[in-house]
Amino acid sequence: MTRQRTQHVHFLGIGGAGLSPLAQIHLAGGGRVSGSDAEDSPRVATLRARGVPVRVGPAPAAEAIAAELAGADVVIASSALADDHPEILTARSLGLPVRRRSEWLPELTAGYRLVAVAGSHGKSTTSAMLTLVLRAAGLDPTAVIGAEVSQLGGNALAGGGDVFVLEADEYGGAFAGLEPAIAVITNVEWEHPDIFPDEASVQAAFTAFARRVRPGGRLVVCGDDPGVAAVLAELRRQAAPAGAPVLDYGFGTDRLWRAVDVATAPGDDTARAGVLHAGQEIGTLMLAIPGRHSVLNALAVLAVATELGVAPAQTLATLAT
Repeated sequence: MTRQRTQHVHFLGIGGAGLSPLAQIHLAGGGRVSGSDAEDSPRVATLRARGVPVRVGPAPAAEAIAAELAGADVVIASSALADDHPEILTARSLGLPVRRRSEWLPELTAGYRLVAVAGSHGKSTTSAMLTLVLRAAGLDPTAVIGAEVSQLGGNALAGGGDVFVLEADEYGGAFAGLEPAIAVITNVEWEHPDIFPDEASVQAAFTAFARRVRPGGRLVVCGDDPGVAAVLAELRRQAAPAGAPVLDYGFGTDRLWRAVDVATAPGDDTARAGVLHAGQEIGTLMLAIPGRHSVLNALAVLAVATELGVAPAQTLATLAT
């Protein structure tokens, strides 16, 4: 059943891609939500249509901010807001706990089988495809995705099942506090030099993420990616005593989940491939989106969905629609 939430949460930057889905999920669980944002947007309009009070514009005087915060139990602040932002300062002066998105995500996802989808590229597409597959299979997942998904009517889905699909971002250590049942790493490349000074630092962040998989969980990775290979090598070097089993996918001959006979062409908005699992033919993957990278993302979905009890044939059928 849908998690019952009782807190009144006030979101600063509630219209952003990072916070708006969290607000929607808290609201769907029965919690109270309010917030503010610098500007109007479709996401703000969606929240207002659901009865959420949202103030738009620059921060008002401290007294007005205090009135907006009346009754709030916790304030969740966008990472775009500095620590000296007037609304953050006022909240702290009132004794309210102020948390960043990354600090609140572990609480929001507690009690679920969390599937955290990370990677330098492809995590939005993979999270969206996985959510659609799980929904079609009747698992009724909750999901937070970093992009709008037309089939979901937005970037959030508040389900009643025990699976939570989360697009997990490395930027600013946003995935650092998560404890996933299944962690997915699509690829690891050096980006965000403002946060990661070199390639080793981003690989270290993903290594730490991989080590946070819950006991009995799984680590699903693209075995063809050099950055992922570096992360796996570091995990072996650290010799973690209870490291999660690794399920890899890709085009390589020794992958657990492998795509063969891949058919993609410039200008063609589809992709097709045969799928092998442990060397055995599973079926044919057909996608209405192009590119070999899409095939890799679909392999990740197949690996995760199978671990969650969805038959590969059903996953392939959903991906083909």
